[in-house]
Amino acid sequence: MAGVLVTDTQMLRIHHPYDGGADVFLTTPGERDQMRDRHADWLSSHPSGL
Repeated sequence: MAGVLVTDTQMLRIHHPYDGGADVFLTTPGERDQMRDRHADWLSSHPSGL
């Protein structure tokens, strides 16, 4: 199924899975940094991070 978004009830945090990866939208840079550090093994090894 294409175009799926998983969100909390207030739509403050969004997870958008797709073939080959996912985008995660969080509320603050600090929350983003915590997620990045907690799941570093999920990130691309490309120098640009993409």
